[in-house]
Amino acid sequence: MWLTLGLVIAIVAGRTLWVYRGSSKWPVADGTIKSLDVEKKRDAGGGCYFCATFTYEFPDLDGNLRSGTWTKNFSSEAAARDFAGREMPMGKQVVVHFNPNDPGICDLELDSFAYTDDRPTSLGL
Repeated sequence: MWLTLGLVIAIVAGRTLWVYRGSSKWPVADGTIKSLDVEKKRDAGGGCYFCATFTYEFPDLDGNLRSGTWTKNFSSEAAARDFAGREMPMGKQVVVHFNPNDPGICDLELDSFAYTDDRPTSLGL
């Protein structure tokens, strides 16, 4: 069982590295958050979480409008919508890295707070 699990992890990691190889040299475009979809999901243990999917648009090298998505999981719908309103509201400008050979392969350039949600809400003064 451990061998199978290790093999699956290695395959997923290898595919990710292959798809995003050279991504640090990909072009950058100014994009815009266009929509938010929050969906309730169940985990393997029977609990639930809320998956927020942000859709963004950006121009490729030829000026064609492309789109991509970014997701983040939350413990409640309210937490997902609070994060979206505070950090990624509709119309917000974002930085998009995209593969020049296949602009469908793209990713947002986000600060670490977007992944950890630990930005301070005040300076405590």
